Amino acid sequence: MVMEIVAVVLVLACCLVVFLLRPGDDSRRQDLEASLDAVDDNGLFSGWDELSPSERTRRLSMYQRRVLVRHAEQEREWLRARLRDIAKG
Repeated sequence: MVMEIVAVVLVLACCLVVFLLRPGDDSRRQDLEASLDAVDDNGLFSGWDELSPSERTRRLSMYQRRVLVRHAEQEREWLRARLRDIAKG
């Protein structure tokens, strides 16, 4: 009886390890996001009509992040220029 319980526990542990180590949706999503990072803004919207609603949402959020990053960089440059002007007097 003890050996049967040990065998069942061992099989369940092996199944858990296989489940945890197999590549899932997260790795596929990361691969897709990495490939989308290389695409320009227009590429994000190519084939828009054929995309699923969840893919559209994902691409819109990626575009929004890009725009926010660009805006933050422009603000930073503007502030640096103002500080240089103030420092000059």
